[in-house]
Amino acid sequence: MKPTSTWRLVLPYTGLILVFAVALMLSSTLTSRQTLLLHARNIMQNIASYTIDKSSNYLVPARDAAQLTMGLAKSNILSSSDVETMESYFYEQLFIYPQFSGIYYGTANGEFIMASRYNKYEKGGFYTKIISQEELGRKTSLIFRGKDFRVTERRFDPTDTYDPRERPWFKTAQEASKPIWTSPYVFFTSKKPGITTANPVYGPNGKLRGVIGVDIAIDELSTFLSKLKVSEHGLAFIMDRSGDVIAYPDMSKIRQPNGDTIRLTRIDELDDPLARMAYESLELDETGKPLLEEPVFTSFALNGENYHAMFAPFSNPQWPWVIGIYLPENDYLGTLKRNGLLNIGISVIAVLLAGLLGLAVARRIDSARKAAEAADHAKSRFLARMSHEIRTPMNALLGASELLHETELSPEQQRYLKLFSNAGEVLHELVNDVLDLAKIEARELRVHLAPFHLRETINNSCSVLSLGAQKKGLDFRCFVAPTVPDHLEGDAIRIKQVLVNLIGNATKFTHTGSIDVRVERASSEHEDQVTLDFSVTDTGIGIPDHMQGKVFENFSQVEDSPIRSTGGTGLGLAICRHLVELMGGTITLESTPGQGSCFLFRLSLGKAKTEVEGTPPPLADARPFLRVLLVDDDESNRLIMSMFITGAGHQVTLTTDGEEAIAAFASGDFDLVLMDIEMPVMDGYEATHRIRDHESKHSLAPTPIVALTAHTLPDTEERDQLSEFSECLTKPIKKGDLLAMLDRYASA
Repeated sequence: MKPTSTWRLVLPYTGLILVFAVALMLSSTLTSRQTLLLHARNIMQNIASYTIDKSSNYLVPARDAAQLTMGLAKSNILSSSDVETMESYFYEQLFIYPQFSGIYYGTANGEFIMASRYNKYEKGGFYTKIISQEELGRKTSLIFRGKDFRVTERRFDPTDTYDPRERPWFKTAQEASKPIWTSPYVFFTSKKPGITTANPVYGPNGKLRGVIGVDIAIDELSTFLSKLKVSEHGLAFIMDRSGDVIAYPDMSKIRQPNGDTIRLTRIDELDDPLARMAYESLELDETGKPLLEEPVFTSFALNGENYHAMFAPFSNPQWPWVIGIYLPENDYLGTLKRNGLLNIGISVIAVLLAGLLGLAVARRIDSARKAAEAADHAKSRFLARMSHEIRTPMNALLGASELLHETELSPEQQRYLKLFSNAGEVLHELVNDVLDLAKIEARELRVHLAPFHLRETINNSCSVLSLGAQKKGLDFRCFVAPTVPDHLEGDAIRIKQVLVNLIGNATKFTHTGSIDVRVERASSEHEDQVTLDFSVTDTGIGIPDHMQGKVFENFSQVEDSPIRSTGGTGLGLAICRHLVELMGGTITLESTPGQGSCFLFRLSLGKAKTEVEGTPPPLADARPFLRVLLVDDDESNRLIMSMFITGAGHQVTLTTDGEEAIAAFASGDFDLVLMDIEMPVMDGYEATHRIRDHESKHSLAPTPIVALTAHTLPDTEERDQLSEFSECLTKPIKKGDLLAMLDRYASA
């Protein structure tokens, strides 16, 4: 039986404690005070390192969220002109990260959007503040939500004078021209200690657009310290370099009244004489501040008892904080000095307790891992949602481009249209690469084994890009060795994806000469498998030696300067490597700068037990046209696709959501339904399910229903939901693909 992930963490941890206990028993036997002091220092240093890591991990999401929001705002995916989208995104971040108190965006013209936690009307509630600059003047909207995010109250505040540009977080980020962290302070509304990270957002012209801010409460660090067992009478606390106490096991001791507000307690005011004595034992520099560039160990005495302390700075300069730990000497020396044999017994018991503690720690780590996986799943859902929002208008743009190609245009208009089409295709490729990489990182990408024709797959892969190579005057060759079997079992789609990526790169970086695509049998053999070498060789610019080890990494490009002769995200080869390894193969590179490159990947594929069935010939009584029901909530997509359909001689009926589609289907007679997946009122999954129920109740033959989706790589749940559809078309939908599908159903 394989050990669970929890026990895999517990056993090494317990083993480590066992080794430590053996060392402790030996030192007890030798009664070496110096050795025991070293153990005490190691204990404090390990506790400090663990606490620093825990604290840093608690703060990192705020930095990452601010940077992600900055990137989305910079690329206009999130914009102050689209308040609803930005507000929805802010609340999604608050839902994912409970330590966030608020997230907001202030613009250079004084507009402001904020989502924050607010417990005044309902515990666990939320509060939105929106400041907009309109023709009639400034307008401040206040929205209060319950813990279920439902709106409980909306109102306007004509007396509000808040200006984000005058706030310290905005000014500091603007002056620094880079992400900043504020010093710890007590939040005005929650009365809890916290910090703020602020990131400036600049436009393409370098002009400031605004500042993204994230407030993060740090009271959880005090809760963590209250549960941290330093020793029987030991204690840990966190302070900043100016002497303010940020976290302490008793949270009530770190807040001091300051007129109408509350401030943090200074270390020399703290109601803990041992913490004050430990701080006073530090060596000071010429300015009177303690020297804390690296961990410092000190000793002091109080009321006749000796104590040891350690102060360790955070390694990340973003948080200039220090963790302080003190413990009485007798906590670890007293019993050992009195009775060495008893200490050995205590050490054995400590190992057992450490094992139990390790189990508890392992469970918490496992719980944290599951929480991280849930957060990663939320990220995948966010990417899927953004994919749909991007692909829907992209479908209309590329469709309109294809329609314009069929009209009479001047040479100048044709040139502009070509630029428009090329930009759309590049954006389409970028979205696909990002989603592929997201699926790979989330380990949701799966290999689907099925029988396929190898030569048909290779020919399709080569034909996709051979025209582009020929237009550049390149000699394009595609060869499959006669000894290679044709009927195999594997993932033909992924093999084609890798080949198209490699051939596309070869075409992009080869200006003269040839591109040679070959599939040959490798030397290794197996009764039920065949090992094949797929190679793409070009005579292009080649890859420098220092870059050959990096080209398969994410976002890595051969031309790494700001001015490049070719575009691209640097994800193509990284995705190729992931896909080949996912199929159990390997990919390698041989290249000489100025002479060309050869990419080779080796796969072991199963020999198909039965031949792959071919496409059945069309029936003789094919109808000349189809009656098509098109369901899509986007007006631009309905217009473009209806023009494609009617232009091919078919009849089309348009509906805007699932309920309209069900009513139209029940009262009409349709040969084909094109169903969008994500729609308001009723989505495509539910509408299709009800149509199938209607057909079953009335003993009707199933009508082909084709899903129109923006999801390129559906997960297991989505594949189950798509089971009631006849097939799936991925947006953006090209005219040729749509007409080919219509021809198939018209001939069926």
